[in-house]
Amino acid sequence: MLQQQTEQRPVVGFAGLGVMGGPMAEGLLRAGYSVRVWTRDRTKTERFADRGVIVAGDPHELAEASDIVLSCLLNSDVIRSVYLGDRGLLSGARPGAVFVEHGTFAPQLAVDLFGHAAERDVEFLDAPVTGGQAAAASGQLVIMAGGRKEAVDRVADVLSSFARKVVWAGQPGNGLRLKLINQMLVTVHAVAAGEAAKLIRSAGLDRDAAISVLTSGWGASTMLERSLPLALDGVADQDSSAPLGGLLEAQQLIAAMSDVPLPVFESAAARFGLAVDLGWQRRDLAAMADLPPGGKDQM
Repeated sequence: MLQQQTEQRPVVGFAGLGVMGGPMAEGLLRAGYSVRVWTRDRTKTERFADRGVIVAGDPHELAEASDIVLSCLLNSDVIRSVYLGDRGLLSGARPGAVFVEHGTFAPQLAVDLFGHAAERDVEFLDAPVTGGQAAAASGQLVIMAGGRKEAVDRVADVLSSFARKVVWAGQPGNGLRLKLINQMLVTVHAVAAGEAAKLIRSAGLDRDAAISVLTSGWGASTMLERSLPLALDGVADQDSSAPLGGLLEAQQLIAAMSDVPLPVFESAAARFGLAVDLGWQRRDLAAMADLPPGGKDQM
């Protein structure tokens, strides 16, 4: 009986095996799914190929062999190319397939991809994630999905391989709109955590006492919990899986999406702009604690 159920499970393709996509694909394998993979950097497929996972030659081939295609791609330009380019994902789509993009990109592009997918009799969901690399590796991501609810229901079991919660956010693009609000908060909290670290250092407070108190009360946030120890331990200048540069496109998209004033976000985003001017794109978000008050000349 178990063998029969396994044979009826969908074949899942996964495109994009980076910091987030790699652990997500690993979760699918742990859950027992038949998985195909493709990524732009072929070296990232080696650990999957060594375990017998089929590596597709291009996005078209991946889609052609899959009932459900998940992807976690870098940005709007890459997503547009991988989905709509020559031998892109949608060109190889099986009728009735479901495509799910987990990256953070422009909501309007999600609406466009939903339309292109419908023309091919397939579903498209914009389904960005939150929780970071650690949550991806432990299967604890939270997913916010835009698109048809029926499509979300169809892929919910598959997504549970690496997510603890899947929330339907409504129409196409709404998953991304909700994710951008999440990234607005991450931006503000990252700057606030950095300033908290500065105050702790300048006041000469005990590191462990400060972390214990500040991560336990009303001022707590996930960003404070992860960034404060890094900032106080002086390791935030190293290359990171949660780099400052990873928020830049999201910050631009937030500004474009908003039709209301967001003065706190705008101030925090300006601090990120200074970090970019200093060439800090690859430093951890906790490096905001070391950012000078003004321009480069104040370093």
